[in-house]
Order: sequence, then C-alpha cells, then structure tokens
Amino acid sequence: MGVKTVLSSIFFLPGTDSFSKNGTDYPTKFRVTLYDSLKRTVMIMNRTIMKRTFGAWMATIFSSSMNGATAFALKFAAENVHTPVGKDGEGAYTAATKGCFDVIDMATPLVLQEISEQHINPDRAFHVADYGTADAGTSLGLLTKVVRSVRKRTSGDDKKEVVIHYEDQLNNEWKSVFNHALGNIKVTDAYNNEIDTPFNLGGVFVEANGVGFHQQCYASGSIDLGVSFTAMHWLSSSPSSLKGSKYMHAARCLDGPPEAEKLQAESDWYKILTARSRELSPGGRFICVNFCVSKEGYFLGQTDVGSSMWDSFAYAWNKLAQDGIINEDEQLGVSFPNYYRTTEEFLAGIERCPDLKLVSAEEKIVRCPYREQYIDSDSKMSAEDYAKTFVPTTRTWSHSTFKTALSDKRSDEEKEKILEQFWSNYEELVAQSPETHGMDYVHSYLVIEKV
Repeated sequence: MGVKTVLSSIFFLPGTDSFSKNGTDYPTKFRVTLYDSLKRTVMIMNRTIMKRTFGAWMATIFSSSMNGATAFALKFAAENVHTPVGKDGEGAYTAATKGCFDVIDMATPLVLQEISEQHINPDRAFHVADYGTADAGTSLGLLTKVVRSVRKRTSGDDKKEVVIHYEDQLNNEWKSVFNHALGNIKVTDAYNNEIDTPFNLGGVFVEANGVGFHQQCYASGSIDLGVSFTAMHWLSSSPSSLKGSKYMHAARCLDGPPEAEKLQAESDWYKILTARSRELSPGGRFICVNFCVSKEGYFLGQTDVGSSMWDSFAYAWNKLAQDGIINEDEQLGVSFPNYYRTTEEFLAGIERCPDLKLVSAEEKIVRCPYREQYIDSDSKMSAEDYAKTFVPTTRTWSHSTFKTALSDKRSDEEKEKILEQFWSNYEELVAQSPETHGMDYVHSYLVIEKV
C-alpha cells in the first residue's frame, strides 16, 4: 500500500471538504497542511526508520490534537536540524553563551516599555512565553523583571500570578530548563553577576512545551507577552543547499543566499508569525530579537571588528581535510540549517499578517563579551586560556551541524573524536592572535503587537 493510499484511507485527499476521526468531522483548514506534512514525513519514515511500524506511528499521532499532529509530523521530519550540546541537566548552553545575556539586557527596556503600555487583565494570571528558550538560563534576569513590572502595573499586587511557558524543540535540554527555572543551578552572566529566577518571587508557575515555534504552541488568545532571543533563525527543515560548496552558511554567499534557503526562511517566518498571532491575546506583545544581516552586511561573527568567525570555522575544518582526517565530501558537507534574515525580510512577513502590527524595528550589534573582557584585562589571561574560554561559545550552537557533515559510515565515537580535533584546530588559531577573535552578535530587535 503506497503513502497516498494509506493517507487517503486514514485521513482524506486534497479536494475533500473534511475527514472523520472517532466520529468527529475535522474542517477544511487542516486539509493541505496535515496531508502534506504527513506525506513528507511518511516518505522519510519509509526511507530511514522502517523499524517503526506505520500503525504504531499513526496511533501516536491520533493520540494528540490536530494541531499537535501537524507539529509532530513537521518535528519528525526536522528532528535532526539542531541538537543541543552537553549533558541534559548541567546547563552547558547558559554556562558557555554569556553574550546572550548582553543581547537580552539590550532588549530589556523594550520589553518593560511594552508591559507598561499594554492592557493587563486583572481577573486572570499573566501568561509569558519564552520561545526557543534553550536551557532557559539566559532569560532568567529579564523574566524576573517582567514579573515585577506586571505586578507593579496591577497596583503593586505581589500576589498577581504569572505563568512562564518555556518553549523549545522536543530534544531540548529540558532537565536544564527546570534546573535553571527552579533555581537548582546557579546562573551568572558574563561578568559573574548572579541571576535570580522569577520562580523565587512566589506566585510564578513554570511550564514547558516541546512542539516547536514554527507551529502554534499555545491556545488561541492565551499569551499576553511573547519573547524570543537568538532562536528563530533555525529553519524547520534544512534545504542543505550549501553542501558541495565552500560556503557553510547562506549569509556568506557572495551572490546572495541560495533560493531554496531564502524560500524556506520566508515560509518559516510566516508560519512563526501566524502562530504567534493566534496565541497572543488582543493587545498582547511579541518581542523577537533574532539574528539578522544588517544594512552594512554584518551578521553573527562577521562585523567590522576582528577576524571573521566563519573564516576561522573554514580554516579549522579545512585543516582536517589537509591532515587527511576527513574526505572531500565531508569537507564540503557543512550546510547550516539556519538563516539570517534582513530587517526588510522580517517586515515583509509582518505585513502579511493582518492581526499583527509592527511597533518598532531596530538593528543592534552586541560585541563579544569574551573578547572585550580579554582586551580590558590587559592580557592577564594567557592566549591559550582565552582560546579555551571563548571557543565553547561558538560550539554550543554549531557542533551538531559539523557532526552532520561527517559520513554516516563513521561511528558516533569516531565523529566526536574528529570534532574534538576540529575544535582544537580552532583554539590553536585563536591563541595565535586572541585579541582579533570573537563572536559579535548582530540582531534585529522587533516589537510586534496583536491588534
């Protein structure tokens, strides 16, 4: 029985008006999205994981809501786009990604300003969603201020309940999320300042969601404030357009990003916005701080200061090939499954959503705190120590992509050994001229209102 026949017998085919499950008729609006998602996913399943029976898989889908089923299908197809680094529960991302604290600090006045102006319902809890939270450590300080600001707006009501919804992908470090959110792991910023958790304020409730921000994650009209920092550049699936090319990332292509990457990013951004427009309550705000290509052509790790991080990646990776550690296919097999949109691309997506209104948009650069501290310390830290301190912040988000480029014929242990050499190559390069190496952040700071 083919994929089309199976889906037809269980669901419906495009062109029908509805389908039934357990005596319930589901409307037309699920028609194309769910059918196409399931079709693509089943094809992937047939090719790669035949050990799972189709019947068991379909039973899993039917056990969720229709929105959950669509998300499950998309998540299944895209589950290997990005994998967190580190042992779940230890909070490795926050410990090694200190620049994100500065990015969020720069956004904090925007967030608090919107809270001071938006309507707050006095008769129910205030709901905040942190989309793409990673291990939840870097946003703790902001969310603590959010809770206090909301309570200040409600006549200083210290008992005003606030619900914080942490959202990320299914394979996220969820133990780390709760260890950070509940205060089980101490969090410090780039300057060793300890960050408190909003949970300690009392009357704050913590929840988690693994659907993925490309889909609707929460009930319609339920979210009062949505925030997202350094997350929505990840694509729902990877076109892998750069495999076979010397370029690792779409932003590096001299002739502009490949069309497949651009179209995927455009489609994903629209999905993200339409999902948020459903979730937000009337007058609710969504503050999205996302990687961008600035009007000057700057982007993450490649600005007007220092060496390009992407040149350094290329050097360290190509050295593996020069040393005979990886073959040519692996050398040219890196294709980052994320996309740095221009501000114009962000705004074009917002204009397509009639229920959303742009409040403000601004591009900002946050300098690499590791490099800034090294320079300010007058080189009291050795070059080698700086390299070992800085390089992990580039590793947290890129390691899984480099690993994906290695041949499936290699064991996981062999892949990790190769990657350790790759990161060692990078550290050796940084140690040669530490003051020139860093990872500047380039973001578009967007404030969006549900009308």
